[in-house]
Amino acid sequence: MRVLHVASEVTPWAQTGGLADVVGALPLATTALSSGIRTATVVPLYQAARARLTAAGVSVGDGFRHEVVVGAHRIAVRLRPIGPDSAARLWLLDCPELYDRPGFYAHPSGDDWPDNPLRFAVLSRAAVDLAPAILGGDPDVIHGHDWQAGLAPIYSRQDGRAAATVLTVHNLAYRGLFGKHVINDLGLPWTFFHHQQLEFWDQVSFLKGGMAFSDIVTTVSPTYAEEIRTPERGEGLNEFLCHDVRRLVGIVNGIDQETWNPATDPVLPARFDALDRSGKAICREAVCREVGLTPDGNSALAVAIARMTTQKGLDLLADLAPEFAKMGIKLIILGAGDPDLEQRWRALSSQFADTIAVQIGFDSALSRRLYAGADLFIMPSRFEPCGLGQLYAMRYGAIPVVSGVGGLRDTVIDPHDTDLAVTQRTGFRFWPISADNLRTALLRAIALRQANPTGFDQVRANGMNRDSSWTTSAHTYVRLYRAARTVR
Repeated sequence: MRVLHVASEVTPWAQTGGLADVVGALPLATTALSSGIRTATVVPLYQAARARLTAAGVSVGDGFRHEVVVGAHRIAVRLRPIGPDSAARLWLLDCPELYDRPGFYAHPSGDDWPDNPLRFAVLSRAAVDLAPAILGGDPDVIHGHDWQAGLAPIYSRQDGRAAATVLTVHNLAYRGLFGKHVINDLGLPWTFFHHQQLEFWDQVSFLKGGMAFSDIVTTVSPTYAEEIRTPERGEGLNEFLCHDVRRLVGIVNGIDQETWNPATDPVLPARFDALDRSGKAICREAVCREVGLTPDGNSALAVAIARMTTQKGLDLLADLAPEFAKMGIKLIILGAGDPDLEQRWRALSSQFADTIAVQIGFDSALSRRLYAGADLFIMPSRFEPCGLGQLYAMRYGAIPVVSGVGGLRDTVIDPHDTDLAVTQRTGFRFWPISADNLRTALLRAIALRQANPTGFDQVRANGMNRDSSWTTSAHTYVRLYRAARTVR
């Protein structure tokens, strides 16, 4: 079976979030299941990706030259492979006029690049055109990821290809909305500008069009698949998702457990695993000193690693900051985003310097040391399609305290205060979302740590022993690909 993946990001070369992690891991995981599966992943060769490849000394092949035709646009591109031929090969779409610029989707000023419709139409068109060449035959499945690949299923259907089409929605909030003039500019038929296809409130939505033309739509957790069919979380597409999408399936993301492994992670001051967690105390003390907090064995070390946005709920956590000392919590925040929220956390770290440390920005190595040193990982998201932070946290022995939404609900087990809680629990959830309910969840975690340290350590071990690998999800995707082919 030949599977074409089309996406705008892939780790480690081009990444703004969890999408890149999925696109980097899923093709490898599916090909590892069977020698009969071959994948090719097509991603733009951005300016930043080119720089990272050069810095890493990674060579890029010559690949295939092609002229992409999108409406009246005729654009020369080259599809270039990374590394030797393999069953899961990554291909970079080299087109300097479209991708050799700062950032991925927006100008450094923050404004979206005005030619984004063309940039990502060319990505989909080139991937579909060259799929037989890079896969060694016609694709059986074309799998697009998010709005940037939304036109891939459309082009495949327009071409009359036999390939099954799958589109994964990583975050429905990003719908790829553009003025309806792009119909002419991209050479799409106006018959597609329809409320069951591309049209969204008199605009064009690449994501909606991709879902309309896909045999199967997936999201990154079962709960999120349920949530987006409601008015509260459907982003105006809930009725469309309920009635016009052929099939909607939620599949939880996995992580690379070899890469995310506290027993081998080179950036940690000490290694540990689920059987011998003694190194975690060393990591805890070291990371406290690294960020300027005084280690305190009586307090729980909590961390939050997230974009500073309303979605991630760090404003709710900020509401509780004056109470941390009394609750027995020391907190480290790592993230960036909303300038007002950044400033609020800076002010809180100055006001409560003994209990709060804030690092504005993102540092991958520091994030790993935070996971490794933390007792608790706080993720109070207002919505979370899947979330990877809670999976990394459990892997590194940080117990999640999370809101009961999306993938957080699906991956963090909280049986509350039953007799089985200690043996089953992997974290603490709260719902509905409010600062008061977050406080209650944190107090439950602190109470277990103080009253039953052995039980608290058991919860930590439960999370570390959880199978968060891609294996189960990859099996589900392969079954889904086969079902989609049957539908076609």
